[in-house]
Amino acid sequence: MLAKRILKILFSIAWTIIAAELFLRIFHPVPILPRYVASTDYGVRANMANQSYWHRTPEYVINIRTNNKGLRADEDIPYEKPPGVKRIVVLGDSFGMGYGVDLEDTFLNQMNQRLRNAGYNTQVVNLSVSGYGTAEELLALRHEGIKYDPDLVIVVWHHTDLQNNQTSNLFSLSNGRLARQNDSYQPAARIREILFSYSVYRWIAGNSHLYTFLREKASSLTHKIIRSIQSTDNQSDNSGHLTEPAGVNGTRSQQTLAVALLHAIRKEGEMNEARTIILDIPLRISRTEFVSTFPSGENNETYDLDVVNPIPVFRQHKGEMLYWEKSHGHFTPLGCRLVGQVLARHIVSEGLLDSN
Repeated sequence: MLAKRILKILFSIAWTIIAAELFLRIFHPVPILPRYVASTDYGVRANMANQSYWHRTPEYVINIRTNNKGLRADEDIPYEKPPGVKRIVVLGDSFGMGYGVDLEDTFLNQMNQRLRNAGYNTQVVNLSVSGYGTAEELLALRHEGIKYDPDLVIVVWHHTDLQNNQTSNLFSLSNGRLARQNDSYQPAARIREILFSYSVYRWIAGNSHLYTFLREKASSLTHKIIRSIQSTDNQSDNSGHLTEPAGVNGTRSQQTLAVALLHAIRKEGEMNEARTIILDIPLRISRTEFVSTFPSGENNETYDLDVVNPIPVFRQHKGEMLYWEKSHGHFTPLGCRLVGQVLARHIVSEGLLDSN
């Protein structure tokens, strides 16, 4: 009798899971974007090395491949720079990593091809990791990026950096100075490493709509709890004023921290004779309207930072699909081509890879 009850319960659970999976697949497909990340000894996550996996959404299917150091690349890149090569180290999140397009269509590859056509012998070292904020990018540059002896550093700015910097709590501002707050922020990285070592879990993570739906809900809830705790512990910004509600432009304290982190990245580059530019990823309002979310001061000044924004070029192609609209909003191949064009044009016109 007991055995029958147990079997009925197990059957009901299995049927519920199968029914939920089928419902999502047929009526509400979920973008399946597994993230293969690992822990590092310098306190932030990195992409797992030597991986090949698929991203599947209602709009595209692409393959993500990483080299022996976890960079999205088809070749291993040694730390030692070959003679005559100009190296570009990239710091960013899923936009910088090139979610939504194949490797050859990423804006970094598009940029690199144009630079080579312009006569530069360039090599891109992409340290982007999905979910990174500016704080994590600073540590990635200090502990990994500088080893590649970069000539240029590109920081991929996205409005989520504001919240990610606060959530990671790696740095804070003390009397206007940037100070290390926590030694590490590697949420669930070690757990992911263990789980992804099992082929069954890898298959579920790369194919199940129900798993992806539940994982994203759990992740969203976890971040809300963290933000709630942080807002309770810190009700005012560094000047003692109450912080305004956070939107895509963030609070005053979030913006101030982000700018300080960007200046620290630039300083890190300068100490190693590398210039720094920031790619401002516009927020898509519609196919015809795009806005910048970069923390700007009065008269849209950029705090003495070299910021590149593709909005003028995007407006020339308004009405065309530059961002995927059912798949977390990353760039389409056309969007990537335009961004690569803008970056290459800026680098060449400003002489950023020319010898000092």
